[in-house]
Amino acid sequence: MLSKVKVLLSKPLFCKKMQGGKNKAFLIIPAFLILLLIPLSTGYSQILQTNPDSIPFAPAVNYPAGDYAVSVFCADLDGDTYLDLAVANAGSDNVSILMNNRNGTFQTKVDYATGDDPRSVFCANLDRDGDLDLAVANEASHNVSILKNDGDGNFPTRDDYPTGNGPQSVFCADLDRDGDLDLAVPHTEHITDSVSILMNNGNGTFQSKVEYGAGNYPVSVFCADLDGDTALDLAVANCWSNNVSILKNNGDGTFYLDSNYQTGSASWSVFCADLDADGDSDLAVENWGSSNVSILKNNGDGTFDSLANYGVGTQPRSVFCADLDGDGDLDLAVANEANTVSILKNNGDGTFPTRVDYDAAGDGPASIFCADLDRDGDLDLAIANHLSDNVSILINLSNYARPDSFPLISPSNEDSCKTSENLIWQKAFDPDSTDTVRYDLYLSRSMLFAAESTEVHDSLLDTTFTDTLDLNLWYWKVKAYDKWGAVRWSNQSWSFYVYLCGDCNGDGLVELGDVVCLITYLYKSGPAPVPLLAGDCNCDGMVELGDVVYLISYLYKSGDEPCMNCK
Repeated sequence: MLSKVKVLLSKPLFCKKMQGGKNKAFLIIPAFLILLLIPLSTGYSQILQTNPDSIPFAPAVNYPAGDYAVSVFCADLDGDTYLDLAVANAGSDNVSILMNNRNGTFQTKVDYATGDDPRSVFCANLDRDGDLDLAVANEASHNVSILKNDGDGNFPTRDDYPTGNGPQSVFCADLDRDGDLDLAVPHTEHITDSVSILMNNGNGTFQSKVEYGAGNYPVSVFCADLDGDTALDLAVANCWSNNVSILKNNGDGTFYLDSNYQTGSASWSVFCADLDADGDSDLAVENWGSSNVSILKNNGDGTFDSLANYGVGTQPRSVFCADLDGDGDLDLAVANEANTVSILKNNGDGTFPTRVDYDAAGDGPASIFCADLDRDGDLDLAIANHLSDNVSILINLSNYARPDSFPLISPSNEDSCKTSENLIWQKAFDPDSTDTVRYDLYLSRSMLFAAESTEVHDSLLDTTFTDTLDLNLWYWKVKAYDKWGAVRWSNQSWSFYVYLCGDCNGDGLVELGDVVCLITYLYKSGPAPVPLLAGDCNCDGMVELGDVVYLISYLYKSGDEPCMNCK
């Protein structure tokens, strides 16, 4: 057995073997997001977060794992509907199972032997018996261990299958579309920089590997339908070539290298998810060397033209995409080797303008997984720490402090001939009586609230806001948030026209053309004024001949202006 030395390697050695021992800086955690949204109240105390962009997490609780814990996966292993922990330990050549006490706390670990130097663990129903088994990639023994679940969360049997040399991660997915889950395993020996595909025989045993080339030193793989043909493709992060390889599925579980896309330095973890809510899967790639995350947006066909980089903490090791703040879009959680976790909130369009760093509590965070561990409806964090040999649990407190949803009051879907508008909404109720709720008001000329046509009035304390608006169709909505960063939106968006009474043709003026427009509408089947009330010049609630007379009197006989007392 080679000696197992715990070190944090400098960048030049990060992707290389150590002389006379194992490099303990390797980890990849490709993972499915497992969500169980069954509410359960608990009594965690809240921690103060003064940044409105933060998400409230309880102080981390650490649970011992094995030696050099490098990968964590959350899944219901014993069938009680609560998510347990599986942790791969590179130093002790085993995987630790920590059962959930059904409240987000965990029992003492039980260890099961794997191959030599396990780097990644994945939980999936491999033998189609209804429970979740374990697939573990072992770097030093050049294989993947399959540990079958007996149905109670015990793993009494193990079978090893050869892969390429130095496997770094494993992902389970139905690659050949036959109803069972196959294995994708990237490996990193210099001559065979490729991904091994092991097809499932249907019973949790696997055929011999078939290798497909990737970039230089591939360390992470994620399986997703990237080109919309329903077959799962591969995204592979390559440490030495600083890029991500896209291997397209031919539809039968065979692959071809389609393209490589540049990322940051020392790309170490990849996650596929719909980050911009356009229906296809984008890429989030964590870059250890440049301490950032690359976002590559999908063009809809599995090509990726755009690249945006967002800074995270020092030496990031793992990225996970999940809706952490409950606003419906997917945020980023990044485990940083320098003992922090970076949370980057999604702006809703796949951009990540804000970042908040949290103390990870353990030493050397190497892997992160987001899941609802206490079943309260929000997503918590599980972090494997390779230097402190443990896993940290950070419980998300958003649902304990989240404001209620609330209605908009006025103006509703009614038109207005006043340009000075009072926008009023109901006060949001916050369960925390000591909290202060603030509001962001969004006014837009587009129902999509596109950035170029939207005004944002932020950090309002009152529930009434007065604004002078241009003549136009306006949409509005309100976001409430508290000091914990918990967010609720108004439970509807409303629209209203701001119009000039008598301006029947909508050109912003009251003149002869409006008389012609009104007569044409009333007697020649012409287009109606927009909105119709713009033609109600005498303010009697109807558009008729009297309005034509009223408008002519105003323009040519010094009569009263149209609808002087309009609302």
